[in-house]
Amino acid sequence: MTSLFKKMIRSVRQFKLQFASVLLLAVLSVVIYSGLEGIWRGIEYEFDSYVDETNLADEWVYASYFTDKDIAQIEKMKGVSEVSERLRITAASVSDDGNDTSLSLDTAGTANISTMKLVSGEKYDKSLENSIWLDPDYARENGITAGQTVEISFGAKTVRPTVAGIAMSAERTHYVGTTDYYIPEHKQYGYGFISDDLPEKLGIKINCDLLEIKSSESEVKANINELLGERFIAYYDRDTLFDVAFVSGQADNLKRVSLLFSALFILLSVLSMRTTIKRLIDAQGSDITTLKSLGFSNTKLTLYYSLYGLFVSVLGTGLGFALSYPFSAVIRRSQKALISLPEWETKHTAGSLIVILMIIALSLLTSVLAARKSLKGLPAESANRKVTRTNRTLIERAGHIWNAASYGMKWTLRDASAHKSRILLGIISVCGSFMLLMVGSGTPDSIKDLTSRSYSEEFVYSYKLTLNTADTPEQIASLTNELDGQLIQTVQSRITTDSETSFKPVTVFSSGDYLGLKTKDSEKLDESGVYITEGMADSLGVKKGDSIKLFPSFSNKSFELTVDGIIPSGMPQTLYIGSQRWTDAGAQFRPSHLLIGQTDSIDSLRNDTRISQIMTSEQQRSNLEDFRAKLSGVFTLMKAVAFVLVIIVLYNLSILSFLERTKEYNTFRVLGFHFGEIRSLASFENIIILALGTLLGVPLGSKFLELYCATFSNDTIKIYSALRSLSLIVVCLTVFVCTAVTTVLLSRRIKKIDMVQALKE
Repeated sequence: MTSLFKKMIRSVRQFKLQFASVLLLAVLSVVIYSGLEGIWRGIEYEFDSYVDETNLADEWVYASYFTDKDIAQIEKMKGVSEVSERLRITAASVSDDGNDTSLSLDTAGTANISTMKLVSGEKYDKSLENSIWLDPDYARENGITAGQTVEISFGAKTVRPTVAGIAMSAERTHYVGTTDYYIPEHKQYGYGFISDDLPEKLGIKINCDLLEIKSSESEVKANINELLGERFIAYYDRDTLFDVAFVSGQADNLKRVSLLFSALFILLSVLSMRTTIKRLIDAQGSDITTLKSLGFSNTKLTLYYSLYGLFVSVLGTGLGFALSYPFSAVIRRSQKALISLPEWETKHTAGSLIVILMIIALSLLTSVLAARKSLKGLPAESANRKVTRTNRTLIERAGHIWNAASYGMKWTLRDASAHKSRILLGIISVCGSFMLLMVGSGTPDSIKDLTSRSYSEEFVYSYKLTLNTADTPEQIASLTNELDGQLIQTVQSRITTDSETSFKPVTVFSSGDYLGLKTKDSEKLDESGVYITEGMADSLGVKKGDSIKLFPSFSNKSFELTVDGIIPSGMPQTLYIGSQRWTDAGAQFRPSHLLIGQTDSIDSLRNDTRISQIMTSEQQRSNLEDFRAKLSGVFTLMKAVAFVLVIIVLYNLSILSFLERTKEYNTFRVLGFHFGEIRSLASFENIIILALGTLLGVPLGSKFLELYCATFSNDTIKIYSALRSLSLIVVCLTVFVCTAVTTVLLSRRIKKIDMVQALKE
């Protein structure tokens, strides 16, 4: 076997380009799977550790205030094990550049639930006074360190507490700070913890408006509205609290991408290995005859040729796993902008080992099968192999079409029908490249389309003003008249349908021109109508004409409404109800925001006591554009991988085809064919592969883009797939150019045909 091993090394050198392509596919399979697994498993592992360390709550209930009786009743509910009472306020501060910022501040709570994780500074101590602990992202962005003092304001009161420390909270892992944003803006929005004496200094009368609950399958969700009545504000669990649910959703997204990419590359690796080994054996016919004559059995030769698959797959997977670590480091940078974790480590599951063993096993198996099929027969039979006649192709049976075809086309089609696996591999590679390129280009296009549509067609306001909670109806009416605005109210409601009960946001709107939303039937929203966005309708199983039962915040009763239309809107995912329909149902319209157009008085409005915050549509647009930019690394990766994929596979197929057809090319040359004519014959197969791959790749890529965009959709946003015409043209050109490059490389090999050798053969 030593001599066979030496021969294997020489053969690998002789067919180095073919084996290099298979090696690279194996490397990419493991790099992509293990690299992405290192991130999503790292996120899961670190977040789970973070959750356990800080004892994250299972449920959150917000109310105007809680009484001792409320808390006692909740503690007695089935499934509830512990309750922590907290006060949560939203205070204003000023950044280092003089801009207003918003801080969500909590007291420490009465129980050891959702505790802070100290990063630096002093540990929380009840005896400390006039102290605040800020989250590290906000502190870093605003140049704040432990020991400094910061100014915070609530209503008319202002205090200057000392920053006792920098601390994190697991329930704020993806802290956005406002429903108007999708990704964090740490410089503008932050969170923290305050000492128990600060609420009184800020003029706050109550000591609890948030309950954090440890539970398991509790009755809180089903009974909280009836218990609290008009004091109820909102309910969340780990699946619906966006700051928490986003983390597991993002890990799942990365997991799906890693599985998809690896499946494609493993398939191509196996097909390439089979084709390579088969062509290698075919090219060594005389060697095989000699080896058999020397007494080497088919079993030994099969084992020998199987070593090729073992050698390449072991080397490729080992190299791929080593390169997965720097690949993880690149992806991690984009994820850090979306998720705040105490530690970021690369972690793997048994999945990486399974993928590696699968590639090795499949490569070994395909090598064995290819070798066994090609090594059948006696030495004499091997030396006198006869060309077997292939079945007639379908096009041959269509006589008039076949007769009209050129000689070159007939020869190519016959050859392709005899080597279906080679054609299939090429089609799969082109199709896969289209899928990856369309996702890599189409996902940014889809987010860009969402951004453009949301803030130029669906929401046409310039400013979104958050009204002061202390405003009277008269003050709100006066401000609305002054600015000619449109009022909206955002509340949470328990929504019951035939299939489920869940808590969802509800947006109540008055008459106005700043909501340009339309239903799927192209109907504008009416003040007396009830409408639901498509993403929420899908999650609730609701259709137009269905009845839904609502028990909203600030209400002591439920009411039933009929859905008048479905809105194909990307964000936010909500139930839109006209103010007239809302009040007719018995609910109270309490506007929380005012939408206005362009105004010259915006500077004076910043000091208006009736307004607590001003958000511009440009800020919202910019936030979504930042989201697209944060994911640009993943999209670029997809496009780069697709480019490499089609180059590697098509070039490998071209070389193998060249080796297989060398005698035919020599014969053509002897018969007087010019190099250009031979090159045309050789290129025609690539054209067939490109045409069939394109016909399959474009519709499959479009469908895959739709599925991929769905992975980014959640209770807040629904991304509709949208590949722009220019992007599709670029995708097609990229695949066409890759095919042209492989054709040029093949042409260079054809030019090296030796006429002397051709005459000998």
